[in-house]
Amino acid sequence: MRTIKDAPGPGAIGLLRGLYLAAAQLGDRRIRAVALRAALIGAAIFVFLALAAIRTLDELSGVGWVDWSIRLLGVGAAFALGLVLFPGLAGIAISFVLEDIARAVETRHYPGLPPPREQPLGETLTAALRFAGTAVALNLLCFAAIAPAMLATVVLAPFIPFVFFVLNGYLLGREYFEFAAVRRLGPAPGKALRRRNRSRLFLCGLAIAALMAVPVLNWLMPVVAVAYMVHVFEDLRTR
Repeated sequence: MRTIKDAPGPGAIGLLRGLYLAAAQLGDRRIRAVALRAALIGAAIFVFLALAAIRTLDELSGVGWVDWSIRLLGVGAAFALGLVLFPGLAGIAISFVLEDIARAVETRHYPGLPPPREQPLGETLTAALRFAGTAVALNLLCFAAIAPAMLATVVLAPFIPFVFFVLNGYLLGREYFEFAAVRRLGPAPGKALRRRNRSRLFLCGLAIAALMAVPVLNWLMPVVAVAYMVHVFEDLRTR
């Protein structure tokens, strides 16, 4: 049974407490190894994107100061590409350790729960691939739609990060909650619970998206997001 000390509690305060508890458990030995693997995978993704962007742009020029300009642009392009692709790619990677993270959270904070349902590997991978495809496609479509306006006027430039922030807040809140809910309730009931709490989960997704945009910290955020949504799920299903 959950304790008074560890229970997230009702409402927005409870949801914020869930985020705090998720981050605090990074020091748990049951989470530490998973968090390290997630950080290494995140670093590898960003290194790959940086090298790919720099190599591609470097082919456009071969001499002088233009070469240095393109290399600098390549670093910026890699960072932007990472913000677009990282949530989706991290979702695929984290699907392989989802159960380890959820069990560690439940062992510490909800020891009275019965065992979760057995999830077929195909179900987990399908959900992760759907999330990755949706996240990458919508981010690229969003960028393609607003890029002309951004080039036409600098007035709209400050709103660009806000658009991606809202989009990814919605996607991350939806998908990470379903990761946590489906393992306990099954696909249909888990999605139904998510729909009934879409506004609350959107706020949770915004918190995840904001932290996932912080360099280096974002390498650990998939682990924190899964742990966070286990707390959110347990809070919402007891209402």
